[in-house]
Amino acid sequence: MTGMIDGMGRIVIVAAVIHLALLIAALADCLGGDKSPRRLSRGMWTTIIIVVPVIGAIAWFTTGRPRPNGTSTGRGRPVTPPRAPDDDPDFLRDLERKIREDKDKPS
Repeated sequence: MTGMIDGMGRIVIVAAVIHLALLIAALADCLGGDKSPRRLSRGMWTTIIIVVPVIGAIAWFTTGRPRPNGTSTGRGRPVTPPRAPDDDPDFLRDLERKIREDKDKPS
């Protein structure tokens, strides 16, 4: 029976450490950012993270965290990063036209 208690005790300790790490990470991320959070105020997110322990932290990371630059805004199509010139069909078409014009010019 003591082996069962030791095993359960370890599980509880590991779960508590994971919970504490998730709580600290979510609070540090919420309170340490320059951009304002999405959907709710910073104070509301802090309260949610503390009062609703695991679910609050997961909600912060999935819906409350500000988006980095260059990603989808949630309204319509995602913002696409600039393409390299050799991936741009308009650039390639213009380049081919210039090459043909240069070949047609008398030397």
